[in-house]
Amino acid sequence: MTSCMLQAQVPVLVDDIHSSGGAYPQQITAASGGVYFIAHSVADGDELYFSDGSESGTYKVKDIHPMTGSNPDELTWATPFLYFSANDNIYGTQLWKTDGTETGTYRLTDVGQDNNNAPRDLCVLGDVLFFTLADDGFNQELWKIDINTDALEQVKDINPNAGSNPQNTTAFNGKVYFSADDGAHGRELWSSDGTVAHTQLIKDIFPAGDADPENFCVSNGALFFSAKGTEGNELWKTDGTEAGTVMVKNIHAMGSSFPSQLTDVEGVLFFVATDGASNTELWKSDGTPEGTVMVKNINPNMGANPTELTNVNGTLYCSANDGTNGYELWKSDGTAEGTVMIKNINQQNTANSSPQNITPYNNLAYFTATDGTHGSELWVTDGTADNTNMVHDINPVGSGDPGDLTVSGADLFFRANDGTSGHELWKLDLSVSTTTALVNFGLEVFPNPANDMLYIQSDDMSKGNYILTLYNMLGKALLVQNVEMFDNLFISLNINNLHNGNYFITINNEKIQISTIQFSKQ
Repeated sequence: MTSCMLQAQVPVLVDDIHSSGGAYPQQITAASGGVYFIAHSVADGDELYFSDGSESGTYKVKDIHPMTGSNPDELTWATPFLYFSANDNIYGTQLWKTDGTETGTYRLTDVGQDNNNAPRDLCVLGDVLFFTLADDGFNQELWKIDINTDALEQVKDINPNAGSNPQNTTAFNGKVYFSADDGAHGRELWSSDGTVAHTQLIKDIFPAGDADPENFCVSNGALFFSAKGTEGNELWKTDGTEAGTVMVKNIHAMGSSFPSQLTDVEGVLFFVATDGASNTELWKSDGTPEGTVMVKNINPNMGANPTELTNVNGTLYCSANDGTNGYELWKSDGTAEGTVMIKNINQQNTANSSPQNITPYNNLAYFTATDGTHGSELWVTDGTADNTNMVHDINPVGSGDPGDLTVSGADLFFRANDGTSGHELWKLDLSVSTTTALVNFGLEVFPNPANDMLYIQSDDMSKGNYILTLYNMLGKALLVQNVEMFDNLFISLNINNLHNGNYFITINNEKIQISTIQFSKQ
């Protein structure tokens, strides 16, 4: 028998793109009216797709490289277009643009046809898209293109001899910031407004070598980053001037603190670092030395090693290991007492629930985790233990393995595997968002898998009239039936006419909706 839980949200398979193995959607990118993503098929390889959340509205945008696949990458939305790199097998990997139609999908560049020098580090600044691209001499430099006119030009040949190889392009205060190597100063911090004159080295942070600035994050009116200086790899910030580019604090006086995962939460910078006395823990900074402190020593013995730092409606969420409960979901308001584990999802000794893909929507956060029973599935929380619950058991016989969670409009798109279709595109309707969705009402469904007859029973539901609806995994209602509840509920359904596969059932009245985990017809 299979338990069934109160559930106001049921994720659905959008489209079975690759019916013989799974399309494995990647780089799901929010856009107007839906999402773009990369998907695979045996016939066409990896190509660019779009979906509005319906089966009929999910389609391959263009077969750029027939039969083999164009291997799109670097998907970047710049209203109203999507920019990406792709290889049409004629010009090599170049920059492309689409409005979502086949005729409106075209190549923008014809510069350097070596696939190892493909466009990357795409960054939108106003009406301009900055990116890096190698010319015919294989020198990677900063380029730009006008979003409205497609006017293309190299911004500056920073290193004419070998290419400056710009990286980590980030928009801040009307300019794009990046690291580059001009051949004289090593890899240092640069900025550009798109003109040759104002594309310049900001500061030679480490004259003896490469500063390697990275992990850029805008917070509290400054651009924070990690960089290697004479004191090691520490936290830095810049206002765009040489004088205003300074180390925030020498956190690890005897070595390097290696700041990473820099995340802004309402003007407070959270990050992960070590001061040498404590292992890798959660820190915060307001940009001053005295305001740069460890938030909490969550795991004094080994370090909590927080990951997945995410701003959720003004609160920091992350995954952390306190040394007792394994990697679980935590939240922080920036104080030690306000830094707490939300819920021990996987209570099997010190096993990890491994929260990942934390994705905010209003006051909720969706994420993936395993409770030790159901495998990796989709979860939701409002920051309280009671309302931290699994949304749906997408794959009852294994792991749904959701990934690439992306909110577009009122839908959450993601990749998942129901055990039958392989990894395909799924969505969850967020317009009925709730976290009270997973209270056990003692509903049981058996046998599962079923052949001819399926039985549903419950001893815990209130008396009244209910509506039972049976759906396929595309969300299409196949059966709607009125049910009257007396002392207990017992329903028998003849499913002999259903095709083999996975289905789910909802039972609802005006106040609640009860949803089964999916059952299988064999």
